[in-house]
Amino acid sequence: MQNLCKTELLFGTLLCKTKAINQQPIRYTRKPRWLPKAPTKMFRVPVRPRIAVEEKNELFQLFTNYRTTMKSIQKQLETEMETSFTGHEVLQEIANKEEALWLKCIAINDEWNTEVAMARDKRMAIECEAEREIILARLIETEELKKLKHEEIEQIIRLEKEKSKSYITADNIDEAIKKALDNVVDHNYALDLEGNICHGNSLNKQFLGKNSHRVQIGSIN
Repeated sequence: MQNLCKTELLFGTLLCKTKAINQQPIRYTRKPRWLPKAPTKMFRVPVRPRIAVEEKNELFQLFTNYRTTMKSIQKQLETEMETSFTGHEVLQEIANKEEALWLKCIAINDEWNTEVAMARDKRMAIECEAEREIILARLIETEELKKLKHEEIEQIIRLEKEKSKSYITADNIDEAIKKALDNVVDHNYALDLEGNICHGNSLNKQFLGKNSHRVQIGSIN
């Protein structure tokens, strides 16, 4: 009996010391929320973080993709919820409205395509006309150059034909020899200071200049 009483007392003591499962102690590792800001940090302005341009662009792209995905999921869920709470007639009406909107968008797109095609055709016509004028001007310039070149060639041919009349050929070589023998050319001459030509043996009797420093020029026979 005494042992039983001791056991009950020990069990009761253990129950009193045991805490409930849903009770957890809270230990504040930082300053509690209800305490005010420290005086030393009252007027401190935190430095804004500086993010690189590449990282900023990458974060913006990731956020854009995330937002687009979430909007798509939200829209899908709204459509499914609307489908689950509406009947077949309402769904058919919604589908008809979407199809009418789609046809309207296609018509607007076709109209835009027609306007763009007309503007493109007009622009291409203007560009083709300008290109045709440039090509025509180049052809005219080329023809003029060819004409000038042809005229120069004709002039050269004409001069050569005129020169060919005095050429010595097998037919007139005898006449050319006879003419050369009859008209002997004396290349033994000299020039004085005034530019006069002194031929042959007459150089020994001529004096150059009018002053006392005249120079007598003789020829070698």
